[in-house]
Amino acid sequence: MYFSKSTIVSFGLLATSQLVAGHSAITGATGDMGGAGSAIGVDPNTPRDGTRRNPFQQDATRFRGDAADTCGETLGGGTNDVEAGTAQVMQLNGQTLPQVSAGGQLMMTLHQVNGDGAGPYTCMMDASGTGQSFDTMLQVTQNVDGNARGRNNDQQMQDLPLNVAIPADAACTGTVAGQSNVCMVKCMNPARAGPFGGCVPVQMAGAGNATAAAGAGAAGAAQPAAAQPAAAGTAGTAGTVGTAGTAGTAGTAGTAGTAGTAGTAGTAGAVPAANVPAAGAAGAATGATGATGATGATAKRDPKKLSSNGPVLTDDDQEEEVDLLGEEFKRYVVTDN
Repeated sequence: MYFSKSTIVSFGLLATSQLVAGHSAITGATGDMGGAGSAIGVDPNTPRDGTRRNPFQQDATRFRGDAADTCGETLGGGTNDVEAGTAQVMQLNGQTLPQVSAGGQLMMTLHQVNGDGAGPYTCMMDASGTGQSFDTMLQVTQNVDGNARGRNNDQQMQDLPLNVAIPADAACTGTVAGQSNVCMVKCMNPARAGPFGGCVPVQMAGAGNATAAAGAGAAGAAQPAAAQPAAAGTAGTAGTVGTAGTAGTAGTAGTAGTAGTAGTAGTAGAVPAANVPAAGAAGAATGATGATGATGATAKRDPKKLSSNGPVLTDDDQEEEVDLLGEEFKRYVVTDN
């Protein structure tokens, strides 16, 4: 049989296109209980703003030929190795695989490279985590739009949601990359050049997952209660400031004394002439008694001396001087009249 050069080239291009075709990649994943991951074989350094084979399709997984029933292959990395691929997923996404619960969800981000990376996607799960036995079909709760051939040119170069429900009776029994209770979730589309999609390792939450995590929990429990710091005491309430004392009332000035009554003129003495001066002197003495009344003026107090019971009001512009504690405190209040 003879083949022309053009025929040989055509067969070569067809074989190459079948080998390298890869038009979608699951670039992100998280479970209903947390964690983060992606499909194995995904390279975060692959640019996402083009459609050509190189470099935009280098980490897209295709399930075909010998890799049809396993976790597929990529153009850049070849056959996807479950052990090494899972370890890489953890290294790139924070060491904690997507955490799912029985009856929970797995939420994924699918990057559609070009037209035939569209949906609808079919998803299944391998409870052993080995990627060799996908015998549990999963309900796709949010799919990617596309026709029966997995094509939709309107969505190329876009990140799209792809979500699945985890069965209520699901159990993950695999041990992969040092992690226990691992399942493998596989999603693929019906593209004729594919199928395209990816395998995402997940972990069943709350099942004693990683040995390291269990050890950390035990160490935390071993901490003595005394290590907890004592609660700080409540600060005391500040005392109430005392009320200032009331200023004492100024003393009342003394009432001036009543002027003395003038003395009664002495009665003339008896006839003896020698006694006349004596009688006159006696009358004069009696009249002098009235001068005593001037004593009342002493009632006015010294304006500079302060009473022990309160302040003294002085005569200079009604200025009040208060001595509260000897010479330690003085207050001046001036009233404008």
